[in-house]
Amino acid sequence: MKTEKVSLNDYIRWGIEGSIKREMIIDKLINQEEDTGGTEEEFIQLYLKNNNIKTQEEISRWMLKENLDKSSLLTRAKRHAKWIQVCEKKYKNQAATIFLKNKAKLDKVSYSMIWIEDEALANEVFVRIKEGECSIDEAILMSTNPPQGLAIGRVGPVKILELPDALAELLRISQPNQVWPPIKVENGWAIVKNEKLWPAVFNKEEKSRLLIELGDQWIAEEIKNTRSKNGY
Repeated sequence: MKTEKVSLNDYIRWGIEGSIKREMIIDKLINQEEDTGGTEEEFIQLYLKNNNIKTQEEISRWMLKENLDKSSLLTRAKRHAKWIQVCEKKYKNQAATIFLKNKAKLDKVSYSMIWIEDEALANEVFVRIKEGECSIDEAILMSTNPPQGLAIGRVGPVKILELPDALAELLRISQPNQVWPPIKVENGWAIVKNEKLWPAVFNKEEKSRLLIELGDQWIAEEIKNTRSKNGY
């Protein structure tokens, strides 16, 4: 099949202009960077994790969509590792500072949510849970139709920052296995149990994620400055 020429207008029309500019800037920034240390599998695993691709099923589906074989995936992963290395040189200890500042929001939690429309029944269920007469799973089965967007049942682990503010604060100040009395939620009552807390750890994966965020801000600023110089 004959290869057609691609123009800037094509990039704009396809909605990938920003992505193309981003990758061109990254190429310039990593051009002089030496290969980072690590095994091929370590490069690939870090790249997949940073792209939130975790299960083998997700990997297979994503590689098919991207038309990637193992060799192409490794090429991407090594480039990704170089970009993280460039970001680390530029931002040094900033990633650790940001992590410590936001650690409470980065912690993960699992919880159970029961929602009952009738207040009296909700209070009765809460008492039965506290006295060991009713399990959480049995209480979950008593839940009636919840408001749209309210997750019922066992949820998580999920990052606290991804939860609604009120629920996040409730789980943040509670202890594992703590059950909260019914809380008014729209036209019903919610019973929440903190199942388990997973404190965030500043490991290689988390560090690289934060460095990429800082790098994205860096690139966005570079693109903005370029547009300003060119008058658009």
